[in-house]
Amino acid sequence: MSEAMTVRSHSVHRSPALTASVIVLIAILLTIARLEERLPASLWWHAVIAPSPTDLRQLLVHFSDMPRIGVIWLCGAALGLAGVSTQQVLRNPLAEPMTLGVFSGAYLALSVATVYAPVWLAFGRDAVALGGAALALSFVFALAARRGLSPFALILAGMIVNLCCSAFSFALAIAHFDLLSGLMIWGGGVLTQHDWHVAQALLLRLAPCTAILILFLRPMAAFDAGDAVASSLGVSLRTTRGAVLALTLLITAFVVSAVGVLGFIGLGAPMLARLSGARRLRDRMLWSPVLGASLLWLADQMTQHVSSFTGVLVPAGAVMTLLGAPMLLILMKRLRGRPDLSPSPIQSSTPKRARLVPMFIVMMLVLALAIAGSLTLGRGLDGWHAARPSEIVALMFLRGPHVVAAISTGIVLALAGGLLQRMTGNPMASPDLLGITSGGAVGLIGALFLNAHPGLPVLLLWCAAGSVATLAALLLFARKSDYAPDTLVLGGIAISAAFQAISTIVVASDDPRVIVLYNLLAGSTYNVSATAAGMVAVVALAALALVPFARRWLDILPLGAVTSRSLGVDLSVARLSLLVASAVMTAAATLVIGPLSFVGLMAPHMARMLGLQRAQSMLFMSAGIGALLMVASDWIGRWILFPQEMPAGVVATVLGGSYLILVMLKRN
Repeated sequence: MSEAMTVRSHSVHRSPALTASVIVLIAILLTIARLEERLPASLWWHAVIAPSPTDLRQLLVHFSDMPRIGVIWLCGAALGLAGVSTQQVLRNPLAEPMTLGVFSGAYLALSVATVYAPVWLAFGRDAVALGGAALALSFVFALAARRGLSPFALILAGMIVNLCCSAFSFALAIAHFDLLSGLMIWGGGVLTQHDWHVAQALLLRLAPCTAILILFLRPMAAFDAGDAVASSLGVSLRTTRGAVLALTLLITAFVVSAVGVLGFIGLGAPMLARLSGARRLRDRMLWSPVLGASLLWLADQMTQHVSSFTGVLVPAGAVMTLLGAPMLLILMKRLRGRPDLSPSPIQSSTPKRARLVPMFIVMMLVLALAIAGSLTLGRGLDGWHAARPSEIVALMFLRGPHVVAAISTGIVLALAGGLLQRMTGNPMASPDLLGITSGGAVGLIGALFLNAHPGLPVLLLWCAAGSVATLAALLLFARKSDYAPDTLVLGGIAISAAFQAISTIVVASDDPRVIVLYNLLAGSTYNVSATAAGMVAVVALAALALVPFARRWLDILPLGAVTSRSLGVDLSVARLSLLVASAVMTAAATLVIGPLSFVGLMAPHMARMLGLQRAQSMLFMSAGIGALLMVASDWIGRWILFPQEMPAGVVATVLGGSYLILVMLKRN
């Protein structure tokens, strides 16, 4: 298949068995080292087969260590199998079940049950998590069904559901941090076991799903030739894709409900299998589970050694991501190609001709009304009221920077997302895919935990350092590929995953400063000063002025590399220039209000839904939509839960995601 990810040929023979053997050997050595700390080698066999009821050490090995290894192999193999199956039917090496809403739905269901309906937990945490995952999956399928369950529609629907569920979970975590701190640790993947119950339950659930999935091996193999050829061979694309995705997501839901989220395995194990020489689907279906289980075993042993040394419970899923992300970056240099994210014919109907002038006038009027409402309408002890002109002037020193910061960050993030989507030809691209927002978040973590009393200048400095360092690393990594879109997207995802793992480990530490970190990362304009608002406003004006000069690149680049070169575009210069511009915009917004990147994904989508396809008009409309989203989100976040404040980033995610869900449900 021309669009799928392929592997360059090398003279050196590669074997998945060799790769798995090396990983398993290291894991065995670490396991032996840990067992030696617990009891003498002469008692190992007795501890595994028939432990002495009076020896606590043997009981721990038999009822904790051995079931833990069993759960690890079951979960790792299941996620590896689910990942390779999802990537095959979606013809997209970046796809995995977690990206389609399973984890976020399970996590939100558990959060809601913990805060508002603890009685639900009486039926078991597994049942609640599985119900939330199933509900999220139902939304994904409902959104994508009108477009024939095409790869693009499924991934877009999964990302929308993920964003909405994550926003609600974030809001609950901020409002009820004391009740949800334990759930945050579970969210990072906890493999601790006390008996064989979880392992037995997982085996009984996963075995039938796996057996049925294997029956689809032959129709799944036809997807390698593309949708058109597969259809001509008699394969029902919609039925096969829907059945396989339902099975893989059910497998993932079972794993998530039992042990929490275990990142990277569904993405990394199939990629490692392919890079190790597993070219055919049946080979990848065999070795992806083996490699997934091996990688998880190694990560878990590393987790236990780190926890023993530091005394802090470290989530295994976070360590798995930290272990896999650098490996993904190293192995990525041997990959070429790109995900198949192009819309299917079902989606690609030409929109009606947009009436540009009236449309932009309406947008400006709506934005002006939103700004006026943000400055005049408020809430106090006596309820809602409209401020008089004298009150507006008196409070301008406080509300003015908020509004300017909201408008400016909405503009720069929308433009950054639009530039990335046009440059890569990938409608799923957004500023967070570069990893710059995640780098800024890690900088904020360093500022909070490495400084006694970090003020705003210190936070800004550390955030800038993290953003710049991430950009430099990404540019260095993508230089040899002429900053190719697939390399940038994959590299950004790997970097973002590693930084997210660091955030998960910090959250699991249960440090009281974590709640401060949550508020900083949520995208709030509460602490924005006039100086910071003025800085991001200057960046926003410069970004708007840049659009007309880059419109030719942005109109041509989505046509592909060959067409772009034939039209005289220097791909290296164009991609590097646009990449740096989008990175600067994203970093400026991150320095002011935290790593808010949702607007960069949704604003360009909304502009295209209005019928705007040309680069310049689409980007200007995206900027207006981004500003409107942020102004409305800032106002709602300040007053809807008064006297508490909800971060604007969370509100923007809920508003934009809800809008996209409604549009996808209504459009054919």
